[in-house]
Amino acid sequence: MFKKIISLFTDHPKWNGESYLKHMAFAFFYSSLFLLAATTCFIHAIFPFLFTKTGSGVARFILGSAEDRGDDI
Repeated sequence: MFKKIISLFTDHPKWNGESYLKHMAFAFFYSSLFLLAATTCFIHAIFPFLFTKTGSGVARFILGSAEDRGDDI
Protein backbone atom coordinates (compact mmCIF):
# COMPACT_ATOMS: atom_id res chain seq x y z
CA MET A 1 0.00 0.00 0.00
CA PHE A 2 2.76 2.44 0.97
CA LYS A 3 4.69 1.67 -2.23
CA LYS A 4 1.58 2.40 -4.31
CA ILE A 5 1.21 5.80 -2.66
CA ILE A 6 4.89 6.60 -3.21
CA SER A 7 4.63 5.56 -6.86
CA LEU A 8 1.83 8.09 -7.37
CA PHE A 9 4.38 10.81 -6.62
CA THR A 10 7.40 9.32 -8.37
CA ASP A 11 6.28 7.46 -11.51
CA HIS A 12 5.66 10.51 -13.70
CA PRO A 13 8.89 12.31 -12.70
CA LYS A 14 10.87 9.08 -13.28
CA TRP A 15 9.28 8.75 -16.71
CA ASN A 16 10.68 12.23 -17.47
CA GLY A 17 14.08 11.27 -16.08
CA GLU A 18 13.78 13.52 -13.03
CA SER A 19 13.56 13.23 -9.30
CA TYR A 20 10.39 14.27 -7.52
CA LEU A 21 12.02 17.50 -6.28
CA LYS A 22 13.48 18.45 -9.66
CA HIS A 23 10.11 17.85 -11.31
CA MET A 24 8.40 19.91 -8.63
CA ALA A 25 10.87 22.76 -9.20
CA PHE A 26 10.14 22.81 -12.94
CA ALA A 27 6.39 22.68 -12.27
CA PHE A 28 6.64 25.65 -9.88
CA PHE A 29 8.78 27.51 -12.43
CA TYR A 30 6.23 26.93 -15.21
CA SER A 31 3.32 27.85 -12.94
CA SER A 32 4.99 31.16 -12.04
CA LEU A 33 5.44 31.89 -15.76
CA PHE A 34 1.79 31.05 -16.41
CA LEU A 35 0.82 33.39 -13.56
CA LEU A 36 2.95 36.14 -15.10
CA ALA A 37 1.34 35.57 -18.51
CA ALA A 38 -2.17 35.52 -17.05
CA THR A 39 -1.57 38.71 -15.08
CA THR A 40 -0.15 40.61 -18.04
CA CYS A 41 -2.94 39.36 -20.32
CA PHE A 42 -5.53 40.52 -17.78
CA ILE A 43 -3.94 43.97 -17.65
CA HIS A 44 -3.68 43.99 -21.46
CA ALA A 45 -7.42 43.26 -21.71
CA ILE A 46 -8.15 46.48 -19.82
CA PHE A 47 -5.27 48.55 -21.22
CA PRO A 48 -4.64 47.20 -24.73
CA PHE A 49 -1.58 49.40 -25.18
CA LEU A 50 0.26 47.64 -22.34
CA PHE A 51 1.99 44.23 -22.55
CA THR A 52 1.21 43.84 -26.24
CA LYS A 53 3.63 40.94 -26.69
CA THR A 54 4.27 39.66 -23.18
CA GLY A 55 1.63 36.92 -23.02
CA SER A 56 2.53 35.39 -26.36
CA GLY A 57 6.25 35.74 -25.60
CA VAL A 58 5.89 33.89 -22.30
CA ALA A 59 3.81 31.19 -24.03
CA ARG A 60 6.49 30.72 -26.69
CA PHE A 61 9.19 30.53 -24.00
CA ILE A 62 7.24 27.92 -22.02
CA LEU A 63 6.58 25.81 -25.11
CA GLY A 64 10.22 25.96 -26.26
CA SER A 65 11.52 25.21 -22.79
CA ALA A 66 9.15 22.28 -22.32
CA GLU A 67 10.04 20.84 -25.74
CA ASP A 68 13.76 21.15 -24.92
CA ARG A 69 13.14 19.13 -21.75
CA GLY A 70 11.21 16.52 -23.69
CA ASP A 71 7.90 17.23 -21.97
CA ASP A 72 4.85 16.01 -23.80
CA ILE A 73 2.64 19.08 -24.18
